[in-house]
Amino acid sequence: MNEWNKDKEKKILLKYRFTLTLKIFRVLLAFFFLYVIYMIVVSISYDSLHLDRKHSYYSKVALEWTNPNINGETGGFVNSEITPFLTQKISYPVFKTVGKKEKQIGEMKIRKSLLFSTHQLENITLPEDNRFYFSLPEHPKTGEKLEANADPSVWDTLDKLHEGTVGELAFSTTEFMTDEELIDLLKPYDIDILWAPLNTGEFTVFQPGGWGGGGNEISIMRPFGLTGGRQIDADYLSEGQIAVISEEYLKESENMMLTNMKNLLDKESKRYYESFLGLDYLKERYDYVQENGFIVYGAVVTGPVKELLKLQDIPKIRGEKLGELDYWNWKE
Repeated sequence: MNEWNKDKEKKILLKYRFTLTLKIFRVLLAFFFLYVIYMIVVSISYDSLHLDRKHSYYSKVALEWTNPNINGETGGFVNSEITPFLTQKISYPVFKTVGKKEKQIGEMKIRKSLLFSTHQLENITLPEDNRFYFSLPEHPKTGEKLEANADPSVWDTLDKLHEGTVGELAFSTTEFMTDEELIDLLKPYDIDILWAPLNTGEFTVFQPGGWGGGGNEISIMRPFGLTGGRQIDADYLSEGQIAVISEEYLKESENMMLTNMKNLLDKESKRYYESFLGLDYLKERYDYVQENGFIVYGAVVTGPVKELLKLQDIPKIRGEKLGELDYWNWKE
């Protein structure tokens, strides 16, 4: 019979500890390999479905419809990752066009999980008072003529600025007009039309959430507008954009907008385009534009400051506001 002693006890404890450590290591190694395989499957699935490109694309479309002259990066490439808990993190730079040049003004950050989703602009370099609002020319329900508050210093500032400067100008119009009529109105001037607020049934079909004004004025605080247009292929791989609203590509711009609206309505949930993208009353807006056409009541334009100054002579322009300025970057 073997006699129990301290040395034997120590050896047994060491052997047990080694065996236990080896088992724990094997379990951890197995979990690690399972985790690696799981992440490989998740990453391959994520890449093959192009979910990051889809969310990025539609967030750019929503951004541009609801933020005058603020644009997402052109092209399908985005910074993206997916976490083990299937939370998608996506980001891309956003720009403002002044003259012929795009200047980065911030970054769009998207976070989409199984339970909640957010997309918001971060690190914005624009001052709060650079936000553009547009005044309705008449009350959509009653037809009553409405006023528009203008910045009285706009034309004086443009007059004093050096001609080697380009700028951004927003204005409302004294009447509702088609987008073709807006282009004809501005055709004599060497400027680019970047964005135009649309009448999409506010006050007649639905009550807009963001509007204000005093006295005999109604300003849409979060307008819905026409841009040059953006489109992508069925696989969300090839993305294209029209930079400005022009006579040559107007029908394409209109079709791009209607196609994007219809795709969101047909292929995505209401929670996706309302809660995630912030596109309220999208169905009502789409139906209204389909029935009534593209009716605008203002614009955001850019060009040489002395060319912008000439717009003060157009009787149909009012409620003007000067935006960003930059050194000359226009065509010679």
